[in-house]
Amino acid sequence: MSKYYDMVDKMNMPEGQREKLRMELMEQAAKKTKVRPVWQRYAVAAALALCLMTTAVTAYAAVRYQWFQMFFDNGEQKGGMLEEFVAKASTEEVSAENENYKFTVLSHLYSKEQQMGMVICSFQFLKENEKFLAANDRRRKEAVILKRDTIITEGQEFLENEENAAGWLNFKIADKAHTEMLSANTVYFANEIAEDGGYLIGIRYNVSVEGAVNQEPELYLSLENAGDVENKLNMRLPESKDIETVHFVSERNSQDRIVISPIGMSLTFTGDKAVYQDQIFEDENLRNVKLVMKDSVKTMQDMGEGYESSVLLKETDTTYTWYVQKEFLNLEYVSGIDHIELDGVAYQK
Repeated sequence: MSKYYDMVDKMNMPEGQREKLRMELMEQAAKKTKVRPVWQRYAVAAALALCLMTTAVTAYAAVRYQWFQMFFDNGEQKGGMLEEFVAKASTEEVSAENENYKFTVLSHLYSKEQQMGMVICSFQFLKENEKFLAANDRRRKEAVILKRDTIITEGQEFLENEENAAGWLNFKIADKAHTEMLSANTVYFANEIAEDGGYLIGIRYNVSVEGAVNQEPELYLSLENAGDVENKLNMRLPESKDIETVHFVSERNSQDRIVISPIGMSLTFTGDKAVYQDQIFEDENLRNVKLVMKDSVKTMQDMGEGYESSVLLKETDTTYTWYVQKEFLNLEYVSGIDHIELDGVAYQK
């Protein structure tokens, strides 16, 4: 029976779930006291192992399903899609810590083509109590401030006080050397405490390598403004299975493309300087995007407008070309999109 305890110990799951499975295994063993032929003992052992693995996978998948709901307003209505995300997300847990902080990545999901992803993480203040982590509380629908042993619910008011700015901790996702990469992220608080006692948080992010958008560097998560002179608060993110995407090409300019998935869209877009008079791509430029399906049309408002970032890829005498990434807060299957319209131009598959 000890080999099955070893199996439990090697499974990737919270300690509470692990202990529960050990107890169930002991109860099963106690019931089986009769002597059986060898072939029956092997059959029982195989069935018990299969039951154990199925229970562990099902229970842990349910936990991760709940975690990913924090990123989306309609997560409860799109359960099937979240189950697909859970199946694709990494299950390897990795930690980084120094004397003041510790964070453990519990799950990571990444769209390589869009360079967008989501991290589920436990964050702990070990000693430090002066600095803080700001997060969006999905349940309260407001910003909160996470400190050691304290949650400040009036987060926006706290952040508007300039005296607090020096204590703001930030996560950064970048390549190992932190060079030539632009990144942006939003932190969410699940309003829960993780198994290790840390705050359960989610990080949505997008990255782009300046001048080489299609590169796929190894991604590292680090904590900024933490006084990490020994570089201990830095870890490589575990790899996940890729999120499926759909590609669309502009009828006006074949270099302009849109890559869309249920979590967001990335696009390469060229605009005339006479119309777009600033090098910065403004959020308003995407407001008139239409996702045209067989029986309906959806806008950016329907998809839920999350964080947006842009990089100026190229400039000529008459045009700007940007690489833009836009997060969705509402999940939607994108395989049914016939074409996409932007500024009156159709983008076809």
